[in-house]
Amino acid sequence: MDRRDFLRGTLGTVAAAWHADVLAQQTARPAGGAWDPGRVRHLLPTVSDTRLLLKASFTQPLSGAPALRVNPSAGGSRAGGITIEGRMNDTGGECWQFYAAGVQPATRYRLALVARDGSALCEPWDLSTFPAADARPDRFRLLFYSCAGGPESDSLTAGNLPTAVRNRLLRRGLSFGPDAAIASGDHVYWDLHAPRAGASGLYTDRWKSFDRSAGVLGTSNEAVLKRAVAQQIVPVYGIDFRSTPIFFLQDDHDYFDNDEGTDLIVTFPPPWFQLQLARATQQLYYPEFLADATRPASLPWSSTS
Repeated sequence: MDRRDFLRGTLGTVAAAWHADVLAQQTARPAGGAWDPGRVRHLLPTVSDTRLLLKASFTQPLSGAPALRVNPSAGGSRAGGITIEGRMNDTGGECWQFYAAGVQPATRYRLALVARDGSALCEPWDLSTFPAADARPDRFRLLFYSCAGGPESDSLTAGNLPTAVRNRLLRRGLSFGPDAAIASGDHVYWDLHAPRAGASGLYTDRWKSFDRSAGVLGTSNEAVLKRAVAQQIVPVYGIDFRSTPIFFLQDDHDYFDNDEGTDLIVTFPPPWFQLQLARATQQLYYPEFLADATRPASLPWSSTS
């Protein structure tokens, strides 16, 4: 049984037991649910034993670079902290990243996002680094899931769970206190060729909305990408994963097509433009893998920051 068949079977059982309307009802959030996001729309961190990377978007563009203050939590055994200036990942000031090297293994840090004038952008929160590479932890709990993407109001992908339902399912997973999470692909569904439906031309408007002669960021394509992608990521994750390191693997739909071959078209490997769409999506919204000398060099970002 392959991954998709397994997920269809297990998620189908869940769907039969709980109707989507019931799942979407307001429920109590897990511990920390009253956390004040301030001007933050979404936060997605990843860590290693000596590094951390945070991707964030804000309710309004920021005119100056924000900063991330990283300090050992009260009661920690190590003193001292660092301040990281944010790097703008889009061209409008909505999406930023914060990359810190030199943090200590197995340490809980208190993080605070502040604007250029020093005012708080959200409430501070905690995030822990992983144990050292040679450590042998007694336990480690990991959350796996797949295929969390999909626009809500799209006749071409009718049947997607509402984003409120997806968020509640992920919060249910977080209620078990995982030490990390792995999102195993298909964070975005916005296929551009759709071989199965190609003859009907259903995806023509999507394809024509991009200017394939230009780059992605800093062109009209940036606004199109944000309209397509933000609705599939921001409301699904929000700020709920702020204290849970998460690793995003990209699958076929993250390159804006299904992996199919027909007499008319073979979609993979993806053309250059769709590769840039996938890379830009990750740059804007979710963290890359952190550099690690022991990781295979063929995995992106294994040897560079």
